[in-house]
Amino acid sequence: MRKNRISLSKSRKAAYKDAKRRTEYDADGRAVINMTVRDDSDFLSVYSERETPFISSDVAEFIESSSHSLRPGQSLTLRIHSDCIDDGERQDYREGIQEYYSEKYIAAKRELRFNLFAVIMLALAGIATLILAFGVDNNIWSEVIDIAAWVFLWESVDIGVFKLREINANRRRYLSYISMKVEYLPLSGEKKT
Repeated sequence: MRKNRISLSKSRKAAYKDAKRRTEYDADGRAVINMTVRDDSDFLSVYSERETPFISSDVAEFIESSSHSLRPGQSLTLRIHSDCIDDGERQDYREGIQEYYSEKYIAAKRELRFNLFAVIMLALAGIATLILAFGVDNNIWSEVIDIAAWVFLWESVDIGVFKLREINANRRRYLSYISMKVEYLPLSGEKKT
């Protein structure tokens, strides 16, 4: 059993070092996400408007999975290696990335507010129910009310401690994507911003 723990610990450390070693940083200290685009026909969502372009879900999934091992607030640079993207499309793609993640940020902010309200309401309901339990003389009803109160309080703690932390991490990630520097390089390697 101890030998198994040691090997798991070594595996975790090796995976962390490998992920850290594979991360490339630019001159500004931003983590670099390299993306190769051979066909950009699906870069923007088919449902986006010309005034507010949105990146496709495939592009968003690639960006998010490529940066998943990085800390949530990490500054990023997206290097797109492609020979098929012209100058007009470059601006649209930058705006599409910013617009997509701005919407995600707004949704996360709204979810954070809703969950904060839920935490307060559940905590108050739990406390009120506990107070109610003191006034009941029947042992069975007293136990039922006591259990209900603790369920309200636990749900409040669960949302407050675990879900709010996750939502805040996502908000920081979305801000990183919104402020992400986007560079374009031809497949041969010459940089254009």
